[in-house]
Amino acid sequence: MMRSLFGRLLLSHLAVILVTTIVLGLVMSWLIRNHVIETKAGDLLTRGNAAVALLAPLLTKGQVPDETTVQLLNDLTNATVWLMDQDGTILAGQPPVRWTRKNFEQAQDLEALFTGTSQTWVHMSRKYTDRSIVVALPLPGVSKPTALFLYAPITGINRTSQALERLLLYSLALGLLVALVSSFLISRTLTRPIAKISQAAKNFAQGNFSSRTSVTGDDELGRLGQTFNDMATGLALTDQNRRDFLATVSHELKTPVTSIQALSEALLDGLVSDPDHQRRYLSSIQEQSGRIGRLIHDLLDLAQLETGELSVTSVPIDLTKFLASERLKYEPLLSEKDLMLSFLIPANAPLVLADSDRLSQVVANLLSNAIRHSPIHETIQLEIQVFRYYVALSISDNGPGIDAKHLPHIWDRFYRADTSRSRNAGGTGLGLSVTKRLVAAMGGDITVKSTPGKTTFIFTLPIAK
Repeated sequence: MMRSLFGRLLLSHLAVILVTTIVLGLVMSWLIRNHVIETKAGDLLTRGNAAVALLAPLLTKGQVPDETTVQLLNDLTNATVWLMDQDGTILAGQPPVRWTRKNFEQAQDLEALFTGTSQTWVHMSRKYTDRSIVVALPLPGVSKPTALFLYAPITGINRTSQALERLLLYSLALGLLVALVSSFLISRTLTRPIAKISQAAKNFAQGNFSSRTSVTGDDELGRLGQTFNDMATGLALTDQNRRDFLATVSHELKTPVTSIQALSEALLDGLVSDPDHQRRYLSSIQEQSGRIGRLIHDLLDLAQLETGELSVTSVPIDLTKFLASERLKYEPLLSEKDLMLSFLIPANAPLVLADSDRLSQVVANLLSNAIRHSPIHETIQLEIQVFRYYVALSISDNGPGIDAKHLPHIWDRFYRADTSRSRNAGGTGLGLSVTKRLVAAMGGDITVKSTPGKTTFIFTLPIAK
């Protein structure tokens, strides 16, 4: 039990409650006892003043109270009363049997008493046989300094305080019981959600990626449970993406490798003797090899971009000159489909900050896509718009377009919206994912707009200051 959080919480609560109860009981007992004693002492002092008022006329005349008068005073004050002068001579009444002047009063107290100051002594020490209250009042107008002493044992006071202490003890015991039950319930309330989260995490760690916790809410434990659920969902998605990624890469590699293997075996076995057929086979092998090479290159770029290891060095670039040189690379592809590439570039286009090699890769990916999906005899439009802090470059084609439901996912690795952009079109399925990350690495952003018959990719680059 001590090893569990519930056990530690419960025992710590019990320890705090027990210590608090004991300390509170002792303090309250001391306060009650002192209050009762002080009340009794004040009562004795009041009764003593009344007795002094009765005795003063007698003593002023030189008369000493007789036993009847003393007994009357005893009954009036509810205490043992006696008169004693400054020399310690008992003038009337009798002090308690065990009472001695040495035991009860200090010299300075008696001196103050016989010079006119009332005194009160409370004797609680265990070394005294009689635990009591003694009140002494000076008698005015007497020729020789004399004082009236009132003695009351604490026995009766103890009974009163003990009754109050028992009542307090019962109250504390009931409070302790309630606190114990509350402590148990609070500890269980705190630890049960944690146990549920722990079990869900254990199930998840054992491979049950659908494991979630029902502990949710606005408090700390609820937010912890929700955080776990979000984390589990993210990890499950990551694992699924990893599986899909491996499956897709395997398929992407398997198709060209199988084709290369079949064509190579046909050539090696002498099944193709015609030179034209041999050239077609070799051309197909070269094409499939290039496809594998592009896939590997895109995978390496994507891995480096995701880990931040790809080097991107942005420098001022003149887009007009840059795009003019890039255009020459695509003349053969444009000619094959009888396509035109239209440039709309303002005369005062500013320099942009970009990495020349990475910008060339971005333009290549977008322009190759536009050429691949454009119908023959169409025009691909490349336009530059200048804004305050950035330049927007758009590439538009008149292809079949992308359905709106697919647009948010085209940046995902190996995602293909439809058959018009299938593997057979020659792409690796990684170009747009790499393009998005390259543009972001150069400080820009990329978006896409598509309707049936037109698709436009727009990416931005910061203006060089």
